[in-house]
Amino acid sequence: MEQGLAPIYNQQTEILILGSAPSQISLKKKQYYGNNGNQFWKILFEYFDIPLSTDYNLRVEELLKHHLGLWDVYASFNRAGSLDSSFKETQLNDFQKLRKATPHLRLIVANGQKAYNEILAHDLFPDLPVVSCHSTSGANNGNAVARKAQWFEVLRRKFA
Repeated sequence: MEQGLAPIYNQQTEILILGSAPSQISLKKKQYYGNNGNQFWKILFEYFDIPLSTDYNLRVEELLKHHLGLWDVYASFNRAGSLDSSFKETQLNDFQKLRKATPHLRLIVANGQKAYNEILAHDLFPDLPVVSCHSTSGANNGNAVARKAQWFEVLRRKFA
């Protein structure tokens, strides 16, 4: 089984964005949304109207500065390739430590339907609202206009 990435959050995190699991490219780079075809960073930086940095550490700093956190639903998994439809075996992350360390957490955003379905199926955040956004995966780039609008709407909830 492959291991996912460590969570990114701090005590000021208000919105936690959860994917299902990192792609093979992201795992190799040890970076969330490390595949150049994934539009996650582009959408976020465009929303905040700041230049998109190629430096991953600067991307993470901006994320935290805007009270956003990242993680995945799955801690470990067996999957051929990177598609959500290819999971064969999975183990959920334990969100208890994160919950204790993020007293201001008030919204969970699922990056894609797989993450959303798992969050609801396992009642991972029973006391928080959970919204689903179109996946930022490059496999979903045919839905780019609707995806961007949906992500901007969710971000407006916090930053309006």
